[in-house]
Amino acid sequence: MTDAQSGPQPANGMAIASLVLGIVSILVVWIPIVGLLGTMMALVGLVLGILALKKPGGRGLAIGGIVCSGVSLVITVLWVLSFLAIIGAVAANAN
Repeated sequence: MTDAQSGPQPANGMAIASLVLGIVSILVVWIPIVGLLGTMMALVGLVLGILALKKPGGRGLAIGGIVCSGVSLVITVLWVLSFLAIIGAVAANAN
């Protein structure tokens, strides 16, 4: 039996969940207080994406979930650094 005759591969639920969590976390991480929830979703999406790579099927979805979750985590780090810089500038001007 060749690959063309084997039919579609089974869906990988963890890969789908990783992609969904990654996309939603990118959308949510921009909101100041709710962004913490987005960060948690990104971490879970990253773990699910890494675990999904080891299962058959859904490799592209898993990679997409890892990338989206990683982008969300980078946005979170930039958001926190910007917030700390603003706090530092305000504290320096207050003296």
